[in-house]
Amino acid sequence: MKGVTDMFIAKDKLAIFWFLVSCGCIIATGWYLHGLAIEGRGRMLYVPIERHDVYLDRDRKPEDLNEVVDFHTRLTMETVLNCGPRGPVNAERIGRLFVDNGLDQVLLDIQDNRYDFRSRQIHQMVELGQVNVVHSPDGSAVTSTQGQLIRVSVDPTLKETVVQSFTVDATLRWRRNANLRDNKRFMFVCYDISYSLKQTSSSESQN
Repeated sequence: MKGVTDMFIAKDKLAIFWFLVSCGCIIATGWYLHGLAIEGRGRMLYVPIERHDVYLDRDRKPEDLNEVVDFHTRLTMETVLNCGPRGPVNAERIGRLFVDNGLDQVLLDIQDNRYDFRSRQIHQMVELGQVNVVHSPDGSAVTSTQGQLIRVSVDPTLKETVVQSFTVDATLRWRRNANLRDNKRFMFVCYDISYSLKQTSSSESQN
């Protein structure tokens, strides 16, 4: 016991003792955190949304993701339908929100409508109502929604402003984004889209 007493009395030995204790605590803490990281790496998914860092657990129930899929659906329809004479207002989103057949469909629609939008100086904006979400066991989802689109254009012959309104019906098919490293803002990507516009009113018919 004398040796122990001498160790605590001697300042240099006391400093060494507490240094060794601190090193032991650091090593134990590091090992514990490393174990947590390894355990959580397989079940946590990192997804930034709208400039905020969001962590979504892979084990979450599909219905817990309804809000995320709803957000993607609204943003995607706005990307496709909010347009001006030069095309979609947020064209840079298209390559990030769409893949495969969905991307081909959207690009084809833009190409087909390009002449009318330029010649008639069309501006249009969509507003959606409720979004219905159906999840699949593999993590994919299907959404359907309805809304209204307002279009303002210029008659190329009469040079008069034309205001039209349309009902919008859309169905979108989603799958998990496999390229979060390069496209980390969106958890889902749309691989198929179908939508229709039905005119409900026009200032042309009132003249």
